[in-house]
Amino acid sequence: MALEVLMPVITASGEEAVVTAWFVDEGDACSEGLLIAEVQAEKISAEVEALGAGYVVDRVAVNDPVLQGSPICRIVESVEKPAPVAGATALVAERKPSPRVVASPAAKRVARELGVDLPAVIGSGPGGRVTEADILAAAETAPAVGSGLRAVIGRNMLRSHAETAAVTLHSKIDLGAEVPPHITATIVKTAAETLTDHPHLNGHRDGERFDPAQVAQVAVAIQTDEGLVAPVVRDAASHSVEDVAAAIQDLAVRAANKTLTAADYEGGTFTVTNLGAYGIDGFTPIISLPQVAILGVGAIRRVPVIDGDGAITATNQIVLSLTFDHVFVDGAHAAAFLQQVGDALAG
Repeated sequence: MALEVLMPVITASGEEAVVTAWFVDEGDACSEGLLIAEVQAEKISAEVEALGAGYVVDRVAVNDPVLQGSPICRIVESVEKPAPVAGATALVAERKPSPRVVASPAAKRVARELGVDLPAVIGSGPGGRVTEADILAAAETAPAVGSGLRAVIGRNMLRSHAETAAVTLHSKIDLGAEVPPHITATIVKTAAETLTDHPHLNGHRDGERFDPAQVAQVAVAIQTDEGLVAPVVRDAASHSVEDVAAAIQDLAVRAANKTLTAADYEGGTFTVTNLGAYGIDGFTPIISLPQVAILGVGAIRRVPVIDGDGAITATNQIVLSLTFDHVFVDGAHAAAFLQQVGDALAG
């Protein structure tokens, strides 16, 4: 018995839509729930999943107009196999339906964009559901064919620029007469501690939903020969600054030696990036999807200030730059977080 797969009714029944991409070839096996096509009506796109297990046949051509609600393909129980070539010694294995992959629509879309093999990704969501975060972690650690890590990083940055309502706040912090010996580690730990009071900035987006994390897992941006990577310092809030500094140093060495593993990237809920060594003050860091915020750290400047008695004295100042996704985070919440971090760092 054949199943007809219909063009979704996106705008109005009877209006035309087109298939913009097929994810299965004619005659390919499919399982129920497998993503098989992407369609579009006007400027609205949608995904089409298989209604059952079988083989996809009679696909309409990409970009050929089809009335919404009309068939775009059929799923049949079997397909005719070509007869073996005479004298051939190899046996052709019968196609079997692929196992169903439980994944969010956002994860499926990102997997297509980044060329990630969705069935090969282990999901971290409820019931093994593959999330957008799982796909991005897989993309960062998998070799990118023909273009290397730089291409993967570039695609992620372009996605972030296109898909977030990014706003950046800058705050000048007075560190006092003495600079902490491990400034990046100090800020990573301080951010992790502060995020417990600001759950709206700590977690992952998955499509239009935000999943707050129970513990802040702060990723630290590290420059390598191939580009910027951001492995995670685990539960920095519960460790000393010295322990956090040692963890960052270990990640930096392994990043330089290209020995970081997938586990080093998994689960980051917030990112800290420091450009102070390059003499940069304030800047606009790019959010690392699927996170919703990133904190930029600028150079430490020793500057003259006037104290409460009117005397001129020297102090150390640093600019922190917080970029957040305004779709998920209100400006007041972001400002309150940045102010709390500054207060904790102030000398």
